[in-house]
Amino acid sequence: SSGINAEYGKNVPAIINDKPIILIFPGLAELTHRTNIKTLCVAYLQAGYEDVFVCNHRGRCNTPFKTPQISSPYGRFNDVHNCVDHIIQNHGGRKILLVGHCFGGQCIVDYFTAGQKIHQVSDQILGGVINSVMWNTRKSYEVAYVEPMYSVYTKKLGKISKNFLMKDIFSERLGSVRCKLISELSMETPHDMLMLQDILWEVFFDGAFSDLYDHADKTSPSNKIGDTARPLVVINAADDPISLVSSEDIALIEKDANLCFWLFASGGHGAYVSQLFPNTLNFIDEAMVECSDIISLNCK
Repeated sequence: SSGINAEYGKNVPAIINDKPIILIFPGLAELTHRTNIKTLCVAYLQAGYEDVFVCNHRGRCNTPFKTPQISSPYGRFNDVHNCVDHIIQNHGGRKILLVGHCFGGQCIVDYFTAGQKIHQVSDQILGGVINSVMWNTRKSYEVAYVEPMYSVYTKKLGKISKNFLMKDIFSERLGSVRCKLISELSMETPHDMLMLQDILWEVFFDGAFSDLYDHADKTSPSNKIGDTARPLVVINAADDPISLVSSEDIALIEKDANLCFWLFASGGHGAYVSQLFPNTLNFIDEAMVECSDIISLNCK
């Protein structure tokens, strides 16, 4: 077919963009307005990906949080299937690439592994690129929430989680007693973080789990990988205080033919900053786009 090049005002062959739709799943406490999600979207748009979508998790962006479901095979893990179905229904037969950070990456791992036993992975999904995923959730909890590993970043994460829970959308479910308990937590110690997680457990977690650590064991990506349905690039940093990666995790990843693992010596929990100036693309954005290009070109 032919098209009109508006810039030059003459007939030229239409350029067909065959790059897939990008569907991004942020971390548990993130949303579309977070800087790291914005820069990631910009990186994909600048690389020629014309359609970039972000899934805001339940309860984010002032959306009603009517169900407590967080766990697999329910809740937010299941939302990946719902988002994919929505894109397919509204955007024709286009191919889709899934992108995730932290908990969003865990959701994508579940979609390609355990989740496919519940919902078949669509033929329109090419694969995925994820970073800063907590591979062994129990181990991460045990290390990150004890001294001296309770880092500045973990404290900040705890304070973000506390402020998030104090929003009006949660107050009714939490109740006045729990709200008071949360307001009194300084989040300066591992004890405060564990207290917050206990409150979270009582209110929001579902499924057949006895406690937080039982939930961690049964939902950790390290217990699911081995038969990943699509090519999946995994990017982590060795100094990540939240998403720890052990030699055992790496050995498991290497056994899965559809997994490609990229471990950087430094980068923290998704920073990987390549420049010292604010509002610029991080190295992780560039790396994820590069990996997406490789999947797009080789997995059509």
